[in-house]
Amino acid sequence: MIITIITIMDCIIRMLALVIYVATTQKSEDNVINVINTARLILLAGIVLVLLITIIAIVPAGHVGVLNTFGVVSEYELQSGLHFKLPWQEVVLFSIKTNELKETADTPSDEGLTVTLEVSILYRIDGTKAGEIFKTVGTNYEQVIIEPTFRSIVRGVTAEYDAKSIYTSQREIVASKITDQLRPKLKERGILIESVLLRSVTLPAQVRNSIERKLVADQEAQQMDFVLAKEQKEADRKVIEAKGIAEAQVIIDKSLTPQYLSWYWISHLADYNAVTYIPVGSNGMPLFKDVDSIEETGRIDAQ
Repeated sequence: MIITIITIMDCIIRMLALVIYVATTQKSEDNVINVINTARLILLAGIVLVLLITIIAIVPAGHVGVLNTFGVVSEYELQSGLHFKLPWQEVVLFSIKTNELKETADTPSDEGLTVTLEVSILYRIDGTKAGEIFKTVGTNYEQVIIEPTFRSIVRGVTAEYDAKSIYTSQREIVASKITDQLRPKLKERGILIESVLLRSVTLPAQVRNSIERKLVADQEAQQMDFVLAKEQKEADRKVIEAKGIAEAQVIIDKSLTPQYLSWYWISHLADYNAVTYIPVGSNGMPLFKDVDSIEETGRIDAQ
């Protein structure tokens, strides 16, 4: 706001200088009077404009304003919109939108290894406590309140878990525990924690390589268990199939009587007209000469 006022005053001074220059070059008394009146209007307009700027405060959407009068902070917050104030009062804006604070912390694990965490803290200011924050901390509350509290809590949480758990299966649990411990501590200071996101976990290279090798071995073992289970099911299927075939063969063997075979043979003679069948008796002599004669006469001629 101060820069804006200075800019306006500079423009007014330049315009007045121009008017004075024009007035000194005028020979007619009426023209001089007109120039002087113009200068008065410009000066008056400038004063009004500066006055409006100093008594009007605009609080943008998603913000609250704290009224500061020579170091005395008002007990209420200005909501978003247009407000009037005294020229010597200052309106300090606080965002009540969700903000992201990115942090990188080197913390110890349960076995004493150093784990590097990259974390995003999603938070927002309690609009009803913006005045208290400004009075006790100021506007740099991230550096004064959030960061030190976070670093203290995260070191205590990671010390409860080994490096492998933080790197793999327990990552979400660690983030949730940090959130649960950070939220009440900052809430009483007027800062509301929405969530803590664990973006990245970095271990010492040797430890990380060892964990990754073990994970690969575990995946290969799981794959082998899957293959063995599949092969076992295939073997069981083949046993059942073979058992079914064996039982079918037993049933077929029992059903292949001489009477059934003779009937089956005779019933299929008509399907093979180009073939002549000559039945042979037990003495090796044919029982008939021509199948066609059987089909025509319906009897067998003994030879």
